[in-house]
Amino acid sequence: MALAAFAAWLGYALAFRLGLERLHERASQRLDVEAARLDGQLARFEFLPNLLEASPIIARLLDEPDNGELQMQASAYLESINAIAGATNLYIVGVSGLTLAAADYRQQGTPLGRNLSFRPYVIDALKTGRGRFFGVGITSAQPGYYQSYALVANGATRGVAAVKINLDAIERGWRDRTDDVLLADENDVAILVSRDAWRYRPIRPLSQTERDAIANARPYGGAALTPLAWMERARIDENASRVAIEGEHSFVTSSRKVNGGAWRLIVLEDESATRQKAILIGWLSGLTAVVLMLGLLIAGQRRRAIRQKLASRAALQAAHDMLEIKVQERTAELRAAQSELVHAEKLATLGQMSAGIVHELNQPLAAIQTSADNTAVLIERGLLDEARDNVARIGNLVRRMGRLTKQLRVFAYKSDEPLDDISVAKAVQESLSLLRARIRDGRIDVSTSVDPELAIVANQARLEQVFTNVIANAIDAVGGGQEKTIGIRATRNGEMCEIVIENNGPCIPSDMLSRVFEPFVTSKPPGEGLGLGLMLCDHIVRSFGGRLSVQNLTPTGVAFTIEIPAAGNFEG
Repeated sequence: MALAAFAAWLGYALAFRLGLERLHERASQRLDVEAARLDGQLARFEFLPNLLEASPIIARLLDEPDNGELQMQASAYLESINAIAGATNLYIVGVSGLTLAAADYRQQGTPLGRNLSFRPYVIDALKTGRGRFFGVGITSAQPGYYQSYALVANGATRGVAAVKINLDAIERGWRDRTDDVLLADENDVAILVSRDAWRYRPIRPLSQTERDAIANARPYGGAALTPLAWMERARIDENASRVAIEGEHSFVTSSRKVNGGAWRLIVLEDESATRQKAILIGWLSGLTAVVLMLGLLIAGQRRRAIRQKLASRAALQAAHDMLEIKVQERTAELRAAQSELVHAEKLATLGQMSAGIVHELNQPLAAIQTSADNTAVLIERGLLDEARDNVARIGNLVRRMGRLTKQLRVFAYKSDEPLDDISVAKAVQESLSLLRARIRDGRIDVSTSVDPELAIVANQARLEQVFTNVIANAIDAVGGGQEKTIGIRATRNGEMCEIVIENNGPCIPSDMLSRVFEPFVTSKPPGEGLGLGLMLCDHIVRSFGGRLSVQNLTPTGVAFTIEIPAAGNFEG
């Protein structure tokens, strides 16, 4: 009897321990997958603030926050952006905390016109440049995750861009599993749960200071915040333990920090089935002490179970690794998408210029071939002076080809150099040289009126990129006309230099004129432009501390005006 009892206890203890280890491993694997899904969902919309910061209509709204018409225009713009992005809401908050524009401005419960200065994500964005916060919406009463970013211009914070993300889809996915998942915020309050009874309940008692801060920020609406009666029974490792909840349920938990360490994701595996299995194994172990043959059979079964366990573990690990790789690849694709779209416009312009550059290179190459052949003949005949002249002519042609390739390389180069005094006339001539073949083939009359001493504070390569893009657009605009003219003039107006590039092509439609510097706005046929070129030019000019504007001429034509801070007279 003693031997049977000892065997039963030993069998139970070992089986229960192995079962707990298996639960821990399974919880850890599930934790890897859910953490990657959650972090990927939270990172999907990080590109939106940069897009809004580059929008002229948002900039004008922050300059005139009380302009009701601008508020409606900005709200409509946010609605169109959010229709593609798929966030729950997207809105702009002024430095006073008043909501100036919102993507859901047509709906009841919109935050438009509400003062959100007390919300932590607004306070943090104005103070540190970025904020994040989970809470129940003040106007919509719907929970969500808020990401906020300060909108900065000329070193000063002018407002806040806020994105609300609905995490219900992630929570619904948890309910289809046999295990449980809980997401606790920085207050250790459960904000996403697989069991409704756990929602908005802290896993530890809250101090009075914490309750006062929660009452002020109101992240959980009117929830009573009753503690979840979470009791830790044993520690497995730094991030895993055995806990009892509400004095009834026992779980093996694995946890991990997510959202930059602000939240804690916890996967809970119920011990009940494991305990029942361990009891059964204990009884079987007791019987092995009485019946040796039964014991041998049980041993064989256990060996097979171990092999199955190893095979299952390998299969689960392989599946986990494959899923993690796919999640990482998808996240990388989403983050790279915006950069690829912006770069595509530059490559399109570069492709248009390449044909002209090839044409310009073919002529000197042919001349070099002819001169080289003649030089060989002259040397054979002893006409060294004439041969020397041919060699000098070949050197001049090579230098000409070098200037052409240098211009192409400067256009394609993404410069991070500091600003300097730049000659406006030189930058205009370099840009015209780059486009010379298109101008000649299109029989376009280009006139310039630029003071050779006029200089501005800019970057040479990026300034030429702006000139090249605007002039290339002008070439496209006059392409279908009979008399094709492009005029370029530059004057100094106080502390600013004003460069005007105008053409006699058709006017820009009135409904598009106010949006030409917004992304993806173009009048070109599909496949000929992405509508990012002028947005990039506007962004570059503003990085110089300047301004890019456009207006239609009478009776026809378009003029682009570039205003950039002027420097002293250019020397050298």
